Amino acid sequence: MQDFIASLLAQHNPFVLFRFPGQARMHCYYQQDQAAHYTQDYTEEGFVFAPFTAQAQQLFIPATHQREFSLPEATPATSSLKLSLRDKAAFVEKVAAALEAIALTSLEKVVLSNAFSFPYKGEAINVFARLATHYPNAFVSYWFHPKTGQWLGASPEQLIALDECQLSTVALAGTLGRDATAADWTQKELHEQQLVVESIVEELRQSGAVQNIHLGERSTIQAGQLYHLQTPIRTSLQSKKLPILIQALHPTPAVGGFPKATALHYINEKEGYNREYYTGFLGPFSKGTTAKLFVNLRCGKMAKDLLTLYTGAGITSGSIPASEWEEICRKASTFLAAL
Repeated sequence: MQDFIASLLAQHNPFVLFRFPGQARMHCYYQQDQAAHYTQDYTEEGFVFAPFTAQAQQLFIPATHQREFSLPEATPATSSLKLSLRDKAAFVEKVAAALEAIALTSLEKVVLSNAFSFPYKGEAINVFARLATHYPNAFVSYWFHPKTGQWLGASPEQLIALDECQLSTVALAGTLGRDATAADWTQKELHEQQLVVESIVEELRQSGAVQNIHLGERSTIQAGQLYHLQTPIRTSLQSKKLPILIQALHPTPAVGGFPKATALHYINEKEGYNREYYTGFLGPFSKGTTAKLFVNLRCGKMAKDLLTLYTGAGITSGSIPASEWEEICRKASTFLAAL
């Protein structure tokens, strides 16, 4: 696998290497040229890689050329990268400003993120192998395209699973560390997750693309060394409505906020940097009838000798600025463990 990926990189040919949660096989879609392919209606077959900011067309790699691999043995991590505390003051200040906006406006939740940059000379394929080994229940991916660069991630959050007309998604929010228990959830996390549930259900109803929405029971799930609250949501999709549904759900309140338009405007005005593909979505799709799309979380971008790592936290009226900083640091540790 390593030699094959190295040859694609040497030719600057697009590819994506990915593994579904709970599975062992690695899937690879790749191109034999550097062409850029875009979809509007998802009637093609391929792997989409979409940014946080909504776009009319989404970049994808066609499913024309595919290979499968076994997971290679991960080489030991050799780096001891640590988060810089110089980012803390700026992030805490942004959270405090968001709390003021929540108190004075219609904003109920906004997700604020931070981009950590490190000098790093390791090979991305080795990071991918470690991510796949360390996080068997995550959607692990390694994407390269000349238009985007190299991105790696281990996402715990599914955006959409579509099989013919049967569709499922999840409302995921709230974070606890590895030493916590379900009894440690506070009203802040419960409220934050409930906002996500209510917002997704309302977006589904207003889309006009689905019928018969069913909510499952809220539960605690493990993602690496962290725990999150999750509520499964199932519904039926009307024919040829997948683009409408994606437009309605993305970005979810788990990565944007609530109300959606207000939160996205606040992020664009106050967050202070371009998220690019962090909190976008990615995954395989086919003919507008099947798709397994995931939110691009716990991810990083590799460029030359620099790694940029992205994490975020949901801010509500019950947030404590210093605690939100600790949360994004815990999330960052998911990726740092693979370095």
